[in-house]
Amino acid sequence: MASHPKIVAVGGGKGGVGKSTVSILLAFWFARMGKQTILVDADLGGANLHTFMGIKNPPRTLNDFVTKRYDSLEEISLNTEMENLHLIAGASDILSLANIHVSQKAKLIQNLARLDADYVILDLGAGTSYNVLDFFLVAEKKVVVMTPQPISIQNAYAFIRNTVYRRLSQLVSQKSSLQTIIKTAMDTNNELKVRTISELLQIIQELNGREAMTALQEEIRKIQPFIVTNMTRTNRDKGAGRVIQMVAEKYLMIHSVDLGSIVYDQKLYAMVTDMLPLTNLIQSSDAFASVYGMAMTLLRDE
Repeated sequence: MASHPKIVAVGGGKGGVGKSTVSILLAFWFARMGKQTILVDADLGGANLHTFMGIKNPPRTLNDFVTKRYDSLEEISLNTEMENLHLIAGASDILSLANIHVSQKAKLIQNLARLDADYVILDLGAGTSYNVLDFFLVAEKKVVVMTPQPISIQNAYAFIRNTVYRRLSQLVSQKSSLQTIIKTAMDTNNELKVRTISELLQIIQELNGREAMTALQEEIRKIQPFIVTNMTRTNRDKGAGRVIQMVAEKYLMIHSVDLGSIVYDQKLYAMVTDMLPLTNLIQSSDAFASVYGMAMTLLRDE
């Protein structure tokens, strides 16, 4: 389309790292900066974003669109307490939505790109299912959230790695021989002894020529995720994003951007734990202030 919203996807590894919190705080700042923003709960299997937005029982959800009760996403978009900010709620009680058909997913992605907004922020579910990775890949701005704990850093890297392999798999979907090689290489203990994307591309070049290899290399280099380290307590914690940068560059040929860190905020943590609306968040909170710079970076990075 000639004009469409910028899509920002927020994902990364396991649950509990604060993806929903980051999604909401980014949406708050975008809206405050005068950007028409739509926050979408794209956690198809366990939606709860509406609770954090102060909406107990959303009258319309994504399930109503998927099941064709409404023809457009605008019709299920809900007003929020904040000016310039709308919410498209998920449906945590609809099991079928977690197993959305590929045609339904394609329709949903196409309609996200047609929303009348400046920015659409997708709060993705946990894990690395195809649904999660496909929504992540469709976004212009790809944000990966983690905490400073080693296991969370590992999960964030695994999320990026799976994103790269998912993209490669999409690109060679019509070539069964390359599909088999990529699927084999995804196993870290694979029989081909492939450890890096560079080694995988070398094999592809030997089989299909340099032109095919170069085309794939150019596509995966477009991924460029933004890394957010959440719930930091020390200066050392704040540097965790640089670990991902170095490892992703070395093994995946991916250039990631360290978007910054969000300090641990006891008030915010308590609100999330108690499932209280984050719309009541005191705007002088440390976490709220931490996200301001991130929002500005994403807005400038056009």
